[in-house]
Amino acid sequence: MARVLYPADVIRIALSSAEGFPFEHFAQELHAHLTGSEFVPTGGTSDGGADGVLAGLYENSTKPTSFFQASIRDDTEYKIKQTVQRLREVGRDPRTLVYFTSQHVARFDLVEENLSDELDVTIRIRDATFIAAHVNDTAGTQTAFQQHLSHYAAYLQKVGSTKLIPSSAHVESPAVFTFLSQQVDRRKGDTTSLHAMIDALILWALEGTDPDAGIFMSRQDVLQRISGELPSVEALVADDLGPRMEELSKKSNRMLRWHQKEDLFCLPFETRLKIEEENAADVLLRSDVLAGLRARVLSDYPDMSIADLDSAADVALRALQFTFEKQGLEFAAFLNDASAVQDAPDIAASVSESLSSCGIHGKAALRIGPAVFQALRGVFYKSTVVERSYLRRLSNTYALLFILNTEPRLMEFFQDMTGDFYLYVGSDQLLKALSEQYLDPPDQMARNALQIASSLGATLVLTQPVLEEVVGHFRACDYEFRNHVAASEPYMDYELSRQVPHIMIRAYLYARINGEPPARPKSWSAFVQQFCSYEELHHGTGESEFVRYLLRAFNMEFVSKDELEDLVDVDGVAELANKLAPSKGRRELAENDALLAHAVFEHRSQQKELFSPNEFGFSTWWLTGETSILRHTKELVDTNRKARYIMRPEFLLNFVTLAPSAQDSRRAFANIFPTLLGIRLAKRMDEKAFHAVMEKVEDASQMDDDRRGAAIAGIVDRLKGDFSQEYLSDNARGASNAIDIAASRSNAAVGERLG
Repeated sequence: MARVLYPADVIRIALSSAEGFPFEHFAQELHAHLTGSEFVPTGGTSDGGADGVLAGLYENSTKPTSFFQASIRDDTEYKIKQTVQRLREVGRDPRTLVYFTSQHVARFDLVEENLSDELDVTIRIRDATFIAAHVNDTAGTQTAFQQHLSHYAAYLQKVGSTKLIPSSAHVESPAVFTFLSQQVDRRKGDTTSLHAMIDALILWALEGTDPDAGIFMSRQDVLQRISGELPSVEALVADDLGPRMEELSKKSNRMLRWHQKEDLFCLPFETRLKIEEENAADVLLRSDVLAGLRARVLSDYPDMSIADLDSAADVALRALQFTFEKQGLEFAAFLNDASAVQDAPDIAASVSESLSSCGIHGKAALRIGPAVFQALRGVFYKSTVVERSYLRRLSNTYALLFILNTEPRLMEFFQDMTGDFYLYVGSDQLLKALSEQYLDPPDQMARNALQIASSLGATLVLTQPVLEEVVGHFRACDYEFRNHVAASEPYMDYELSRQVPHIMIRAYLYARINGEPPARPKSWSAFVQQFCSYEELHHGTGESEFVRYLLRAFNMEFVSKDELEDLVDVDGVAELANKLAPSKGRRELAENDALLAHAVFEHRSQQKELFSPNEFGFSTWWLTGETSILRHTKELVDTNRKARYIMRPEFLLNFVTLAPSAQDSRRAFANIFPTLLGIRLAKRMDEKAFHAVMEKVEDASQMDDDRRGAAIAGIVDRLKGDFSQEYLSDNARGASNAIDIAASRSNAAVGERLG
């Protein structure tokens, strides 16, 4: 259901009443969700001075130097000094301490500065004001508050609840609106921008090839190089990579050479020569920018040492990376047209994070940090030609990553949205998931989609009619196998098996053909035994066993047929069933589909989803690939404000299952922006694609938060139920079952070995 945003006053009241251990657990989880850092407890009450170690993405030393402490005490300064002293007494070398407190700390920035100088440790204080500002950032931060602290303010619910609806981070940033608008533009195969990005990655990956030296790359080599630097984009580009490489080798393009007999690729001589010249210029560009940053710092701080000058320049470059990660579209829009924006993005937090990632703490951080901040302000508002060129390159690189779905805020949006879902799961999706039992885990697309959605907080509903269809399918498969397949099983090869119409029998035969003992099933009965006792399949006990298996395997909730009928207008269901019956073959299947379609709308009405202010759109959907029902439900849809009710399984696959995690997205930023790779990729970025992104940002900036939130909800609902949307990955298209894709791949591999 819709996420409830906790008012700041409620959060502060809970903090003021919180006890020690609940607050510590809350603070650990909140910090992890906000920063991506992994919290490693130091253990118990005799913890050596701190609650734990922060094993973050940018923690370079094998010996931990970043520590975490949470406390409800009101003597903040004394507690911090005590923590640092105790850490040193037990042989630790603290360089950074993140201190969470449930108290309000007046002028915390001065307290941080004074303690950092006195202790020679970078101190970061996160007080009650900071916590109240960030509890509503993501579903994860809200869950941390709900689980550990919300009960301290539960008594307030008896008085009343707030009418104000604060904007979430997804609405305040233009990133989500821009991305979703692009997805709508890609409807019906409009993939121009994405293909331009894939082309850029291909040309970059082929750098270094040389036919005269016998250096070529296969399609797999190119994919491996791309995924080595950008693992988060592999699923998105894999299926289109080969066709794009072939397209780029055509005479009309001639951007690369394709040796078709060996199926190998390289760059032509002219392109290699141009790239060599460009790369030399890139090295000089980065060097010139670093020299310019040193000069800026020196002009403001003439007494700074050479070592500190070098460190300040490095910190400034890394701070740009963090700014793109946290405020990428806003930053790129500012750089693209600074006159249209009053202020540059806030870089204070980026400078702080950069200092930490570069291993600069305590007194050194106090010397270098202000100099970096001042230098970057100069770069933003009074930049040189060289600096503008460098920043423009990084903007292009960010836009490339954005189009490739590699933006941490996008990943967090779709994960938060998934946690809001209430999904009636169709029998077709459950049968697909069960058919994948013997596939390798990465190939279990339907199973992974359901399990990931559940893990993110989605409510998956197993209805009694769907259960009956699943069990009925297994029973029909059993009759079919015993009467028509069993006798021929020893002679069933891949080509014969793929002609079998029943998905579960195909899954069994593929597993027998391609599986390796002991992984493959010994017999048909052993295959069925994975889900229920074979002896009970045709009895009531078998249905009960299926219920228990499905509820456990996918963390589902069971809803009986009586409960569904109590929810809906039974006369309306009967009327729709009459329309569906001719195309369904069996009356009960028509009734089941009609019941689920009506249940979606009635559950939405019951939960008041139409009037929900959140940006995730409707929560309740029927998750199915069923499409024939759509032509019979126009009247039902019209009476419900033309709202769609079927969620395409491909939507979950594309935006949740196959999407990179926010942590992988951050890792991609870390791999690219600090290096020359960021500059080199920028040259491959299509300018039209970049300006298209900036136009979407401009559209978003013209809306206030409330209008943008409503627009996001409308767009995302279109994507959930849009059957005209084309997805790029074979798996995300859902055109074939995962078992058929995997079996075809295995058969091709066998053919290659024999050939």
